Amino acid sequence: MQILLEDGYVSSYALEGSIVGGLEVAVPADTEHFEAHFTAYRLKNGVLEFDEDRNAENERKALCDELRKRRETECFSYVNRGQPWYDRLSAEQEAELEAWYAAWLKVTDTLTVPAKPSWLY
Repeated sequence: MQILLEDGYVSSYALEGSIVGGLEVAVPADTEHFEAHFTAYRLKNGVLEFDEDRNAENERKALCDELRKRRETECFSYVNRGQPWYDRLSAEQEAELEAWYAAWLKVTDTLTVPAKPSWLY
C-alpha cells in the first residue's frame, strides 16, 4: 500500500497501484477501520498508527461543517428576510428570533442545534 503524508498524517492512500511521491507501507490489520478514518493515522517508525485525539478532532471538524451547512439552510433563510417581514413581527417574536439567531451563531461552539421558534414555518 502507498500513502501520502501531510504533517505526519495520511492525506491519501492507494491499496492497489501507486501514488506519485507515495511511501510504501504495510496494510493495516483492520483495513475497514483504516479506510473509514485514514486521516487519523500517522506514520510512526515505519508503521501506521491510529491517533484517537486526531480522530476526535477530525470528527469535531466534520460536525462543525455539517452544522454550518444546516445554519445556512435552516436559519439564514429566515434571518435574511427583508424589512417588510420584520415589520410584521411582534416584540416577543423579534426577541425570540434574535435569541434563536444568536444560538445558531454559536452552534459550532455549543454543538447544539437550537429549537426553531414554533411560529416560523
